[in-house]
Amino acid sequence: MARRERIAVVTGGNKGVGFALCRRLAGEGCVTVLTARDGRKGRAACAKIE
Repeated sequence: MARRERIAVVTGGNKGVGFALCRRLAGEGCVTVLTARDGRKGRAACAKIE
């Protein structure tokens, strides 16, 4: 049986609980889509997680 890839979309992922969730999911190997209202802050959050 083929392994299914986990994908998560987290709104408000650039700060607080959303950021912590993104960091945890990404750390566990889940493909994580981080969303934010401010693109610059969203990119900064992604850079911290990478």
